Amino acid sequence: MNIFNKQYGISVIKFIALTPLILIGLVVLAFVFTLLNKAYWDYRVKQMCEKDGGVQVYEMIFLTPVEAEHLGRVSGYLTLGPKSKTRADAPAYTQDKKSTQRFFSLRVDRHERVVIRSSDQKMVGKIISYARVGGDFPDGISATSSYSCPESPDYYKDQEDFFTIINGEAK
Repeated sequence: MNIFNKQYGISVIKFIALTPLILIGLVVLAFVFTLLNKAYWDYRVKQMCEKDGGVQVYEMIFLTPVEAEHLGRVSGYLTLGPKSKTRADAPAYTQDKKSTQRFFSLRVDRHERVVIRSSDQKMVGKIISYARVGGDFPDGISATSSYSCPESPDYYKDQEDFFTIINGEAK
């Protein structure tokens, strides 16, 4: 009977000695999983952007210089805003649609900005972007990471693709 207790005592000591190593291994596995998960979703977001992201112009909006002044400007570029924040006589406005998918602490957003001509309420184009937000290892110290596309540093310049300023009257 004494031998049985001795063997049991040795296995408990081994278990106690291995517990920190097991915990460290689990933390390392969780860290690797979060890195791989972020890399996977960054790849998926990039694929979605290549499929339908960016600026899509179906029809141009022809503006006189006076009409162009009715639009807002950011960094010198003509910009569009939502109908509620756009002047009544502005030639166009936008409607935003956002859809979100959540995967634990990771979020994938699809942002679609539809451009509508004010005169006939016709959709003349859209701007689509995607973003991955979060999915980081929960350390409580660092800020949440993100990845978005298309990677256009000139977002406002891209909005100008919808307009052509002409001399004289608008067509």
